[in-house]
Amino acid sequence: MTSGYSTFPAVVLACAVAASSPAAAQHAWLADWASQKQDALAAPAETNPFVDPTPLSFPKIELQRSSRWERALQDATIKAYERLIGENTSRSLLWTGVETANPLTRSEDYRWNALRDQDLFDASVRRAVTDELQTLGLTNVRLGLANHDIDLDHPESWAEHDALIGDFVGAGINVSLDMHHFGVEDRFRMIGPDGRTDPRASYYLHPEWPDYFARFAGAAFARYGGAIKAVTLVNEPETTIGFNSEMWHGGFPGWGSAEHDVIYVERAFQVAIGALKARIAIEAERRRRPQDVVFMHTEAVVTKPARVAFDRVVRFFPSDLILGHPWLMDADLDRFAAAAPSRLVAVARLKPETAHTPLDWLALHYVGAEEDPAAQSRARDRLVERLRDLRALHNDLRRAFGKTMTSETVFAADYYAHNEAAGAASGAWLSPEPQLYAAQVQSGERVGLYPLLMAYYDRYRLPMMIGETGTPYYSYGARWHQQMLLECAAAMEQGVPLLGYTLYPLLDTWGWEMGLSQPKAAALHNPSGVLDLDRKPRPFMEALIAALSTQTAAARTEETPDVQ
Repeated sequence: MTSGYSTFPAVVLACAVAASSPAAAQHAWLADWASQKQDALAAPAETNPFVDPTPLSFPKIELQRSSRWERALQDATIKAYERLIGENTSRSLLWTGVETANPLTRSEDYRWNALRDQDLFDASVRRAVTDELQTLGLTNVRLGLANHDIDLDHPESWAEHDALIGDFVGAGINVSLDMHHFGVEDRFRMIGPDGRTDPRASYYLHPEWPDYFARFAGAAFARYGGAIKAVTLVNEPETTIGFNSEMWHGGFPGWGSAEHDVIYVERAFQVAIGALKARIAIEAERRRRPQDVVFMHTEAVVTKPARVAFDRVVRFFPSDLILGHPWLMDADLDRFAAAAPSRLVAVARLKPETAHTPLDWLALHYVGAEEDPAAQSRARDRLVERLRDLRALHNDLRRAFGKTMTSETVFAADYYAHNEAAGAASGAWLSPEPQLYAAQVQSGERVGLYPLLMAYYDRYRLPMMIGETGTPYYSYGARWHQQMLLECAAAMEQGVPLLGYTLYPLLDTWGWEMGLSQPKAAALHNPSGVLDLDRKPRPFMEALIAALSTQTAAARTEETPDVQ
């Protein structure tokens, strides 16, 4: 146990603004805290640059009006979250998460295993970690599985994960379980006659991967569904799909390859099909054994202003497929299939890039990637087949269980400073240091969290949470998180239902600076954990706790040392 740290308060704070809906009422205390924080920052007083955020004024972003069906969907998800996690307290808002990534590297000679790297299969380590979580009052944790260590044909292979999840749940932790966090099992690496990996038939591109993943997710939910509170099917699908082109599982075909967009689309379909089949498997298990659960659809919220196609289509494409965006469900696929490929490509080229729909982008970058007319026809036909297959799975879920992929689903937005790597105005590299964030936003070089939350909410109309955020510049940890929470409150004030906020990661990790593309021996330590390598809270946590405890923050300011 760590002495000297107060817990996050579980009191309900009054809000100056009346709550008009369950969405608005969910975290009225956060609106109250943000209002008080803005007033305190505006008062002439000395600030602590390591703790205090910078007030920012964003242009007001108008949201589409929610339909009656969207409001009903949001309210049902919010009520499920309240039943499982709680409502209108900092304890029900705040999460942390255990890094669980386990991909093969670019060279395929090393597999990461974040759970093992953090010694979380050691019972004494787990006890120390859960003790600190309880002391801090952080009782909601995202946690995943090292899928490659589990063999569905050998029940004993679950033993380490049984103990891991059992100890967290037994310590009073609300667990959200990631079913897939970046790593594909070795069984899906296909070796060709030359003794080398056949990249077009391996990993996510292996035709049997979606069905295996669905079987895996169903088995995991059957095993842990009675204990966990939430499920993530596929962590950060856009990151998963994009990084496999360069960083993980052989890095095929490479980001600079002429084949990149075609392979990206093929992987996106495979991941989406796997996610849908996994949800169907979980719903079948829920029918057999009813279990209240919330689904967290996690995605890195990213912007690349210099790349119009990315910002307009690509960053949303995997989530569109998984969540069943209207363009997918309503597209006239018969008309698309009947059109000459050359016409599909020509029509898309005539449009400005800023007006492209996902189908325009697919016509250009999937069908149009081929030069031969016969090859273009085959590509068009395959694309239509994949779209129909995916649409059929969405319809199967609805018919069989009365659910969609947006039912009981929270969109968990993962945001770090490095999500915006290049300046929006200059294109120059943006430093991710927290003390520079506000000036970058004010100068127009950085978009910032608030506009990204608004953009992703407006597209998917789901209750939101922050699925991951943090900084390796830990001296500024309290400042970073307060800055992000102020922007969350601003989005909430504009009508975004916000349910959670995840300080990530819980424990220090390794290799983020090179995207886990090389072995750990070549990696740097990433000191961004809530707990350090000794599994003790970093000093910024005390400052953050004091700042969020609005009823006592003023009284405790003198007690909180500068975070240096």
